[in-house]
Amino acid sequence: MQTVATEDIGTKSKEVSEPKLDLAALFQQYYSRIYNYLRYRVSSVEDVEDLIGTVFEQAYARRAQFDPGRGAFSTWLFRIAHNELVNYYRRKTSRSKWETGAEIPVDLMTQDPSPEAQVVHQEAVVLMLRCVERLSERDQEIISLKFAGKLRNNEISEIMEMPEKTVSVVLLRAVRRLRQEMEKEPAL
Repeated sequence: MQTVATEDIGTKSKEVSEPKLDLAALFQQYYSRIYNYLRYRVSSVEDVEDLIGTVFEQAYARRAQFDPGRGAFSTWLFRIAHNELVNYYRRKTSRSKWETGAEIPVDLMTQDPSPEAQVVHQEAVVLMLRCVERLSERDQEIISLKFAGKLRNNEISEIMEMPEKTVSVVLLRAVRRLRQEMEKEPAL
């Protein structure tokens, strides 16, 4: 931490701590989680890369606004990512859909040893993505934050500005709706 001396009017100076963020280490720590969160919501790798660049650029520009007393760094960073995603969809005239006939995005593939296991995993991911896009925006957002972003419910609560218990209920219902959608789908 960096210490800064300030003066009170008519009193002695006192010491105030200003948090010093190691943004390079934080970038390394959170890049994959932010990337996965955005990747669940955006089908274009190029758009995700643009978005993640903007997220970390915003974090750098606003680093003085981060207050550890108000919440965790991860929550603050995911809030920036959430806001950038909202802006992305506002700017976009028509939301791109996952191409159900297209191959699975390379960055969502697994490195399982057997080709059969890879095919099964790929088919499951394609099915899941197709079904996720049928859910409401709120359901898509909460599923993305939980499973792609790997956030805890209290962090999602802060990002989505809803009570933690509500997050739990919405998440449970969203997963149920996703499961129902997946059961309606014919096998690939």
